[in-house]
Amino acid sequence: MNKKLFLTAAAIPVALIVPTLASAAETVTVTGQNIVNETLTVHQLPNNAIVNAYQWYYLEKVASEDGSKTSTNKPIAGATSASLKVPVEAAGKTIFVEATTTDGKKYQSEPRTINQLDLTITTPTLEGFSTSDFVAPGETVKVAGVTVTDKAGAKLTSGQITYSYQWFYQLGEGENSFTIIEGASGSTYTIPKDAIEKGIKDIIVKVKAQVGTSFVESPRSEVISISKEPTDTLSNDIKNLLVNDNKYNVSDIKSFEEKIKALESKYQALSEPAKGNVSNYAVLKRALADVDLINKLNEKVDKVGGISDKDLPAYIKEIEAAYDKFDLLQRSLDVNDALYTSIKNLLNEPNDLEEIKEVRRLNLAIVNLLSYSNGISQYVPSDKDSLQGVVNTIEADIAKLSQNYRGAVQNLTILNEAKADIKKVEQFIKSFDKLSSNNTPNKQVTVAKSIRSTYEKLTYKQLKLVPDKYGQLLTAAESAEESQIATLNNDIDSYIGDDIYPINPSASSWQSHVNNVARMVKEYKSLTKASAAQIEGYDSLVTLQKDLKTAEKVIKDMDAYQKLSGVTGVTESKLNSSYTNTLKAYNKLTSLQQSLVYNAQEFLLNTPKVSVDGKVPADKAAAEALKADIAKFADVTKFTFNQLEKAVDTAAQSYKKLSSGARKYVTNNYLLTAAQKDITGVKSFYKKIQTAKEETDAAKQAKKIESVQKAYAKLPANQQHLAKEQYEALLKNQIIDENAPNIKQLNDELATIVSNDQYLVSIDKINTLSKQYSSLSSSDKKLITNYDILKAAIADVKKAESFMKTYEKSFNSNPSAVIKAFEKLTSKQVSLIPSDIQKWISEKQQGQQQTNEQALTLIESINSLLVNGEYIAGLEDKVKDIRTKYDALSAQDKKIVKNYSKLTQAESDLKKVADVHALYKVDGDEAAQKAWQSAYGKLSKKLELLYKNMYPQDTK
Repeated sequence: MNKKLFLTAAAIPVALIVPTLASAAETVTVTGQNIVNETLTVHQLPNNAIVNAYQWYYLEKVASEDGSKTSTNKPIAGATSASLKVPVEAAGKTIFVEATTTDGKKYQSEPRTINQLDLTITTPTLEGFSTSDFVAPGETVKVAGVTVTDKAGAKLTSGQITYSYQWFYQLGEGENSFTIIEGASGSTYTIPKDAIEKGIKDIIVKVKAQVGTSFVESPRSEVISISKEPTDTLSNDIKNLLVNDNKYNVSDIKSFEEKIKALESKYQALSEPAKGNVSNYAVLKRALADVDLINKLNEKVDKVGGISDKDLPAYIKEIEAAYDKFDLLQRSLDVNDALYTSIKNLLNEPNDLEEIKEVRRLNLAIVNLLSYSNGISQYVPSDKDSLQGVVNTIEADIAKLSQNYRGAVQNLTILNEAKADIKKVEQFIKSFDKLSSNNTPNKQVTVAKSIRSTYEKLTYKQLKLVPDKYGQLLTAAESAEESQIATLNNDIDSYIGDDIYPINPSASSWQSHVNNVARMVKEYKSLTKASAAQIEGYDSLVTLQKDLKTAEKVIKDMDAYQKLSGVTGVTESKLNSSYTNTLKAYNKLTSLQQSLVYNAQEFLLNTPKVSVDGKVPADKAAAEALKADIAKFADVTKFTFNQLEKAVDTAAQSYKKLSSGARKYVTNNYLLTAAQKDITGVKSFYKKIQTAKEETDAAKQAKKIESVQKAYAKLPANQQHLAKEQYEALLKNQIIDENAPNIKQLNDELATIVSNDQYLVSIDKINTLSKQYSSLSSSDKKLITNYDILKAAIADVKKAESFMKTYEKSFNSNPSAVIKAFEKLTSKQVSLIPSDIQKWISEKQQGQQQTNEQALTLIESINSLLVNGEYIAGLEDKVKDIRTKYDALSAQDKKIVKNYSKLTQAESDLKKVADVHALYKVDGDEAAQKAWQSAYGKLSKKLELLYKNMYPQDTK
């Protein structure tokens, strides 16, 4: 086989390559059944034919002009492949296929005639109605099932079948006589609401199916009858559930429930349109809901035995409230008042005498929690745990009271405040958990500060509940840094001085001094702010730390010079340059800094030797004499400023007169240059001194002198010596400022304004001290080590002044608000309140804690309005009497009557009953009678009994 040819042929998708057969006919052979929806396929082609196109045709007969018929070919649209699924339109027609080769030759198959369709259709079935026997007006009937088949064997699809419908109804009394229903030509038919009135009682439907040009009509469907009988019967059964609008037709709740559930099942079985014919379904729905309510309440009553004593009163109250919501129609389900009687038996009014007695005892116990002394209240139990025990006992006894009488217990504010105070004290004690003797002093002081802040916020009553040991622990923690402060002050004092540092360092001790200073600085930084304020000389210590670094550099330079001077072969110029530069650096140091340079003396005595070469000048002797004079400038301390200035001027003039050759012999001229710079520096400093001297304002001069002091501290040691006389004179003759603040006095005064959590001074004094502090400069403020005391006092003054505003505004109109604000003050804040006001508040507090017998008696009277859930006889007069007495109570006493709502409920119920009675007309028409019956039917059982008691003639 030629594989290359085969593969080439296989790549041509639209043509068939058929091997040549010697005996093959020159036609196209087709296989398949001549049935609609079957597939006809080209099976064989002529020899040597390469086909690349197909077309299927209908072979039709067309009449010619002479009356004969000729054949014509009509292409079948879209039929251009080697196979054809026979379309519906081909039924009864003759078809063939034409194949075209690549060279234009055409070959045809033998014509085939497709079988005609012979359709059959089944009898239509219907659905959509509630019962198998009837269809109700409003329901929609639907053709559910019709099957169309072809006897000739064509397998038809649903999309090839078109259906049409027509509905009919039976006309007259003729058997199987039906007439068309106009417009009823769909697959569904909705029964008109008035179908029966129009004579449409029995209906059928016929279905016609079309496939292509073939038609078939179905037999008529089964006859469906239209009737209201199911819904009419259901409506009548529902109607019979009621005797009247306010009473169900019930003798036994269980059988009644079974009956309405059966009716509900029937109703739910109806279609939605059929349900619309049941116009009184709301009655059935209401009956179902009412029976459910009655049953649930019965179940709740049955569970009473399993309810705890604590929850029982509230549980019974819920049951009573639920029954009170039932109207007359609902209560008619409570056959023979069985449920009502059960509920009534559960009701048990409190034993008034015993409970009132217990209320009075508890009122006194609560009042006795407090005692009063000097206008300040405190708890009688001396500590937190004792107070907690008493509070727990009182609360337990209150819980034993019935719900009606718990509200009669007075002074619960005292009880609630006691609980809140206990909680505050417990939180305060809990804060000590963070305090440990193992902590660093800094940590102890920091924690103590936080605890002290909480302590300061405790009220006097709360403070008295705190055990003494916690105050001792707090004080000890606050003073944890005191020994550290004393040690650090001593250490600093041993290191600092006015003119020189007293440590006398050496090469061997140098590093230990550096380390000690660093340690002291670190310790200072670890202190709390308040403790750090007690450290003296810290600024000087920081200066010393800087001076050590500065001096160390000069020390190293001097050591380097000494080492260099011992090296053989070093040039004079190099050695001289090293000495000169180091000396300049040394001379720039302050006296304090120079006192740290332990190798200075050895350096100064080891001056470099300078040789002079060349011709000897005539004025050599003068040069050497000048050199000797300049050498004296190496120790400036031997001169006063004026002496040095004069000597320097003379030396400078002499130096100028020397010849250039002679000047070489003045090898220490650098000392003259340094002395000249010292003179210039001191003169500049003198100008600052003069400016300060000329200032006549004491305060301004003090600031200028402060500037002079800072400048003096920065002067090199030589200049400090030269300027010292005038500097000290300035300080000695400073103008005394009579108005300058006395820092020590202010600190001392602040330390004494409070003791034992009580201020010993007035608000005015604290405000005065505050003003004194505010007038200080920022630097002076840093010296007030007792500022925290002042800060707390200022805050307490604000609280006290705020209270005084409340007092002045409300002490007559609203004393309760004043007392409440007073009780929020801390112990220290209370001490700022005038004693007469404290006494007034104390008297008011005790006055408000008196029990009120009238209020308690009124509580008893209100409770007596109901007996076992039913109002007493003569309710109206009794309510009026109680109302008069209640209105006469003070606003404070009215708050005690916690069952006041029972009085207003009774008043409301009397009005409701009176309003219903007003609708009653002895000779009224039917509408008036119905209005009264409707209103009466809505009354609860309790109000129904009250109505019968008040207006017995209306219900006879």
